[in-house]
Amino acid sequence: MQKHINIKILLAGIILMICITACKRSFLDVTNPNRQTEATFWNSESDVMGALASAYSPLRTPLRSYWGGFTGFQNINSLGDDILTIPGDEPPTWQIASFINDPVNSDAASTFGRMYNSIYRANQVIANTPKAGMDDAKKTQCIAEAKFLRGLAYFVLASNYGDVPLRLEPALTTDQQYIPSSPVSEVWKAVENDFSDAAAVLPAARPAAEAGRAGSGAALAFLGKAYLYQGKYDLAETTLAKLTTAPYSYGLLSDFDDNFTAKNELNQEDVFRWVYGDFGNMYGPWTEEAANSPMHNYIAQFVGPVGGGGWFKYVPSAFVVSEFLKEPRPEGSDTKFDKRTYTSFFWKRSEFGEADVTWYGGMDFESLWATCRTKVERFYPIYNYDTVTHGRFLIRKFTNAWENIANADNYWGPKPSTANYVIMRYAEVLLNLAEAQIKNNNLDAALSNINLIRRRAGLPDKTASDLPDATAVMNELMHQKVLELFFEQNRWNDLKRWYTPEQLKQLFIINKKQGAENLQAKHYVFPIPTSEINTNNKLKQNPLWQ
Repeated sequence: MQKHINIKILLAGIILMICITACKRSFLDVTNPNRQTEATFWNSESDVMGALASAYSPLRTPLRSYWGGFTGFQNINSLGDDILTIPGDEPPTWQIASFINDPVNSDAASTFGRMYNSIYRANQVIANTPKAGMDDAKKTQCIAEAKFLRGLAYFVLASNYGDVPLRLEPALTTDQQYIPSSPVSEVWKAVENDFSDAAAVLPAARPAAEAGRAGSGAALAFLGKAYLYQGKYDLAETTLAKLTTAPYSYGLLSDFDDNFTAKNELNQEDVFRWVYGDFGNMYGPWTEEAANSPMHNYIAQFVGPVGGGGWFKYVPSAFVVSEFLKEPRPEGSDTKFDKRTYTSFFWKRSEFGEADVTWYGGMDFESLWATCRTKVERFYPIYNYDTVTHGRFLIRKFTNAWENIANADNYWGPKPSTANYVIMRYAEVLLNLAEAQIKNNNLDAALSNINLIRRRAGLPDKTASDLPDATAVMNELMHQKVLELFFEQNRWNDLKRWYTPEQLKQLFIINKKQGAENLQAKHYVFPIPTSEINTNNKLKQNPLWQ
């Protein structure tokens, strides 16, 4: 019930901000709403709460955002070597997956725009909340929450686009609207400031009435991740370590699968998430920020096998399957493989000495594979998708197979998913912390955190004898990140941090990543959209793309 109440508040805020916002010529072309509404808006707590809710919306729309199933989720995952994008569907995604995208790519432009939509709305909250008639402590907290959202949007822009325009207050004049890009170092500094300010003010835990909103733990987790992305390992370790002690009580769920279902939400592993629920027109996901827009999670529609009602747009790579099968569990365990394997994939288990199971109300693997065969065949003869070395595998993670009902992945089926999309799990915090600890030569602490992840997966601890130096511990950390965070929009940014473009190109060739031969240094960032450069004559293309 509380989840539905918060969604209604969000939707009301979206509609409110749409009503007070003039049409924009571009993503960065903004109009000060106070010119039209100063006498009637920003007067009350409800005004501020509605505006704050609207700042969440461009980040968590279920289809078109960095985490949206149709754009960002597809695109960022497609860049890694752990999945393959099936040819013949959306050209913008295929271009990105194959490293043949350009500045007119509509998906990259859409994500760029959604981030600035959120920044625009967050800036309005930060600038205008002091005017409202409400408790000063609540004002301070609302401003801090808006800074977290602005920091999150700039985090996405800095890590994926590099140099971008940096706007930290509402634009009141044309000169303020049309500004050049700032160096990425300055964008990262703004990210650090926003997350730091948010962490200092937001509560460690939210009351039930505020479930789903950002707390200080989320701010610290993303602040630590920002430091890690920049190679500031001392700061990353210090920041992320705070989340392992009071006042925080995060922990790993005993069942890894519960991170990706609606069965056990807002749990101890959930550091930050986009909240979804059964609200709005479930069959109208393409209409966003309208009075009856749905608040469901549609990722399963894109991921799921055809037999489950999905559009089946990706398959796991042979590389990632080999990583999951690399270390069988000890003799006598209740499963043969790492427990995460069973959440991540469908496969014919009898081919590996285990009993077969069914999904989607009784479909066995052969039935599922048969429904997908036509799309799998699109790979050939251009790309030789390997189903021989380890056999046939399909992606289960983020599907609705856990419901075990027919057609569960189809939003025209029984009901679209209401599962939250957790974008920062405590497991990732531990792995990011371990990476920083390795870089700081704090190997015992790093190994301890890695072993927490291994134990939950049903694997025995590694010891200092097993991993005697930093290189060995780092290799295990990299392996665990592949398994734990598979298909969670992390692989690409991890690889960019660990390898030079030429090194990564060679790794991709070895791992048979589609488009590997096309990878260049410029692909480490998306270009500034052409539509923005055409509108803003002060804006120049990223140097790597000039």
